Amino acid sequence: MGDLTFYTVTYNVATRSPRQPLEDLLQWNGRTEHQLPDFCLFGFQEIKAQPQNLLLDSIFDDPWTAALRDVLSGYHYVKIRTVKMVGLLLNVFCKRKHVPLLKEMQTSETRTGLLGVWGNKGAVSFSFKIYGATICCVNCHFAAHEEYLKHRIDDYHTIIEHQHFGSSRKVILDHDYVFWFGDLNFRLNNSKLKSAEEIARHVNNVNLSLRTATTLPDIWAQDELSLVMQKSKAFKGFFEHLPMFPPTYRYIFGSSCYDLKRRPAWTDRILYKTIDSSNEKCVLEVLSYKYIESIRLSDHRPVYSESFVQISSEGNFNNVDQPVIFQPIKTWQLETENEVNLQIKEYIPWVNDWIGIFQEKYTSLDDYISYVYLPSEIIECEESNNEYRQFDDMASVCRVKFVPEVFSDGSKRVCMKFSETSVLNPGTYRLIYFSSINNSVLGVSNPFIATKQICALNTSHEFGW
Repeated sequence: MGDLTFYTVTYNVATRSPRQPLEDLLQWNGRTEHQLPDFCLFGFQEIKAQPQNLLLDSIFDDPWTAALRDVLSGYHYVKIRTVKMVGLLLNVFCKRKHVPLLKEMQTSETRTGLLGVWGNKGAVSFSFKIYGATICCVNCHFAAHEEYLKHRIDDYHTIIEHQHFGSSRKVILDHDYVFWFGDLNFRLNNSKLKSAEEIARHVNNVNLSLRTATTLPDIWAQDELSLVMQKSKAFKGFFEHLPMFPPTYRYIFGSSCYDLKRRPAWTDRILYKTIDSSNEKCVLEVLSYKYIESIRLSDHRPVYSESFVQISSEGNFNNVDQPVIFQPIKTWQLETENEVNLQIKEYIPWVNDWIGIFQEKYTSLDDYISYVYLPSEIIECEESNNEYRQFDDMASVCRVKFVPEVFSDGSKRVCMKFSETSVLNPGTYRLIYFSSINNSVLGVSNPFIATKQICALNTSHEFGW
């Protein structure tokens, strides 16, 4: 058994750009690298979604993603997926050491705004498997305004019913662990109606550092989401740690004061679910659940939570067998072909499997500097009159030979030739093998150095000797 730690943040940014450094989003002061979380989940709502922004964001990282990568690169995190839908943005990062174990990565999205057509409301999700456990991260934005409680409940059920992942059509509730966060927009009910002024005064009467659901019991008792969950109208089987913060909406922009045009409420939430709460091998524990008062860009406050899940892995938790093992790459010469050997065990390469070439300190799985596709071993044999095509006669960018050499563990060797244009500049790089059939990382090479060939000077020719 082993633990994976998760750091989750949800923030409705109200179309604002990250004008201040995002270091404050990471409440990690004084921690060693070993104490940092294994995964970081960031859910943003109301990202600026004008047409020109959508076009640029489809090519480059949006400002919030770029700002996150800038700050997290200093902690050696890798962005493994970004999922965007109009104003919704989900970013998932992990420590670089976990990248080789990422399996079955899939995304999904559901639009619930304007009769299910417009994506300003709804959810974006990322599903993956690691160390044998399946995990789903859901970032959502539900219907606004106090009078639309039923719409919020309907939004939840629409998302649950419509989101599927991959060819297996796995649904959200099929995962071992679910992290559901966002601007759920649940307000205070009207059973004990209090005005915005009364609620704000009640909150302000409590010392700032002590403002929690516990110290604000009269207000917390009216929380719609808690009441909905108690009655199993939505989020059945989910749980939430008691919020250790006051209502996170609605503030005056740039201020610590509530905007009294709306009744303050806990709209920004983080919920959890395990597939079987009675299973001792399926454990999720919440360590903290707070807000970040110092970030005042929006009329919301960011909320963050730290948690860990228990993972059961066969063998050593930190040493799981990989289907693809790259043999050490001792030399890589620029401006010429280079040969790489792999060992593949209990896996048949599929058409459109690909190998990306990355900088050694890559900060995103989208940042490959070049890539090559592998042909299927089956196609390799069928299209050849001989057992294998002639290696040196192949004209593809990456020439592949499936060598009939079987190792003692049953793995076989694959020899690949990369073209002279695969790497153009000197530096240190890695290769990562991605499976197209299940969107998994199957192997990561050790770093290798690419250098320019040094040509010996032909002095006899130079001086006419």
